[in-house]
Amino acid sequence: MNNEIGAITCFAKNCVYHKGNTSCTAGTIEVGNSSACKCGETQCSTFKLNENAVGEARGCCD
Repeated sequence: MNNEIGAITCFAKNCVYHKGNTSCTAGTIEVGNSSACKCGETQCSTFKLNENAVGEARGCCD
């Protein structure tokens, strides 16, 4: 899991692919929703909850 995507800024610190301050190591990501009109309507489908996550999982489903 060390396929850092340099052009992506990620703040999802509870994701298994999050590294350092803002790096993503997923290699590739999938972002949706195709009908989004606002930032809050988007989602990173690649997100996977880190086993050491801080706080409770909210709005995640696997």
